[in-house]
Amino acid sequence: MENLSSVQKHELKKLIKKLKNYRGSHTELVTVYVPPGYDLTKVTKQLSDEQGTATNIKSSSTRKNVIDALEKMIQHLKNYAKTPENGLACFSGNVSERDGQSDVKVFSYEPPVPINIRIYRCDKLFITEPLEEVADMENLFAMVVLDRRDACIALLRGTKI
Repeated sequence: MENLSSVQKHELKKLIKKLKNYRGSHTELVTVYVPPGYDLTKVTKQLSDEQGTATNIKSSSTRKNVIDALEKMIQHLKNYAKTPENGLACFSGNVSERDGQSDVKVFSYEPPVPINIRIYRCDKLFITEPLEEVADMENLFAMVVLDRRDACIALLRGTKI
C-alpha cells in the first residue's frame, strides 16, 4: 500500500469540500458507501426498495427529491459491472440553491485505498467522514504483536487496521 499522491489527495479534498457545501432542505441527500467485494445488485435492490418507502414521505417536494435522487443513483450504479477494487462512495441529491427548483446530481468516487464500510443514509448533508479519513491518511505503520504462542502482524493506516 502506498500513500495517496498529492494529486489524488487534492482531488479528494476538493470533492469533500464540494459535498460539504451542499445542504438539503430536509433528509433528501443520499449517501451510499459500498465496501470492496460487496454485491452491487444488493445495493440497487435496497435503493429500489427505499424508493417504495419514500412514497410515504408527507412533504411532496421532499418525496420527489428523495425518489429522484434514488433513481439517479440506481441508474448511475448500473454503469458498474461490479464493485470497484477498493469500494465505492456515491452521493446523490437535489443540489439546487433555489427552493422549489430541482437539480439532482450524482457524484461517485472510487478510493485508492479500500473503504471497508457499508452505509446508506438520507440526510440534510452528505456523509463525508469516511472519505475524510482516506484524505487524512498520512502514514502507514506495521504492527507486530507477540506473545508466548502467537504472533499477529497488521498494518495501521489512519484509524484503520
